[in-house]
Amino acid sequence: MPASPIRLTFCLIACVLLSLPAAAQAEKIVQADLAYRAPGSGPAPNFSPYGTQVKLTDVAPAAPLPDGVVRPAKSGELQIGPGPNSSIKILVTADTAHPRDFCRLYIDRNRNGVFTDDGPPLIAIPSQNEKTKAWWSSFSHAELSIPYGNVTEPYMADFWAVREGEETPAVIRYSVRSWRAGTVTVNGVQALVAMMDSNNDAMFTDRDTWSVLAASETDAPRRVLSIQEARPTSRLMFLATGTDAAGSRKELVLEFRSVSPDGRSLSFAIVDRPVTKAQDRAPDDTLAAERSRPRASKPFPWIDANLDRGIAEARESGRKVILDFWTSWCGPCHSLDEWIWSDAEVAAALNTGYVGVKFDGDLAKEMVRKFRVEGYPTLIVLDSSGKELRRFGYQPSKQMLETLTR
Repeated sequence: MPASPIRLTFCLIACVLLSLPAAAQAEKIVQADLAYRAPGSGPAPNFSPYGTQVKLTDVAPAAPLPDGVVRPAKSGELQIGPGPNSSIKILVTADTAHPRDFCRLYIDRNRNGVFTDDGPPLIAIPSQNEKTKAWWSSFSHAELSIPYGNVTEPYMADFWAVREGEETPAVIRYSVRSWRAGTVTVNGVQALVAMMDSNNDAMFTDRDTWSVLAASETDAPRRVLSIQEARPTSRLMFLATGTDAAGSRKELVLEFRSVSPDGRSLSFAIVDRPVTKAQDRAPDDTLAAERSRPRASKPFPWIDANLDRGIAEARESGRKVILDFWTSWCGPCHSLDEWIWSDAEVAAALNTGYVGVKFDGDLAKEMVRKFRVEGYPTLIVLDSSGKELRRFGYQPSKQMLETLTR
């Protein structure tokens, strides 16, 4: 007697399920409850996002100001949280001791458009950068409140404004200082879980950064908050569960699934992936290939911020000019100096074919504008007449060698 269509369908589904890996049949989801954390007596993240700019506009002459402030007074609005109702207005003003710099930061914490009923302001004492001569005003640990529907959560940020000339700054910048953290037990192993806002918007999504580490690992409370451990949510996490009979590290592989917008809940899955943490993290070490390469016995001499001299030497020697625009706060710039320019083959190519001129982007503002430098490092090759031939950014030694010798 022929099988019924329903029975055939049931058999087909059963066969498909039996053919699937165990992980696909019953994926184990772990949910971690996370709470607000901010700098205090314990570990804190050793990294933060680039600062977000807030445009400032002059406060109307007739508008009331808090007691004790003097103009210039400017206001702006932080676009953070889930919508327009969660944005926060700020007011920054000078004082009598520092009439050209921002010294007081008022935050409209109750979002009523008034800056006189939110408590005392944050105070900054402007300081001059010894190298750039710019004046910095820094406001640390500003705690805000962000409404997420029926829930309100704290959120901490640092603010800073920079005056480079006589004009009062037209923007103020801020970067998140708080994070979310919690503990959860995964297959009997206690794990530390952290979630960091990666773009200063006070919204936790799959575009942010996460980290999971076994609580038993050395210095786990600090490491779980470090840039060495944290990764985008598209990356896997690995939970150490001990060692096998041969002494090899045993690990659970974890894959991000979701996070609530307020950061109170994060979920991940235990997945079956044929990869270890060491294998997964190996490509992140961009300098691994550089460490084994020979170092130069004859370093390449750089001219400091003198383009005319560089072009003159290039004309005399028949070489090209390479400009290196760098800054002290640029990580890849330091890697260039430590590993790429000191590479034996790269240094030989430079010594043979180039005259080099370095420009500190924080100081050589005119040259930055002249060559339309928009990021660091920026490397520009000129012919001996000063005509630009090509430009590029950071490259590893092998690629740099190809670029310099073509």
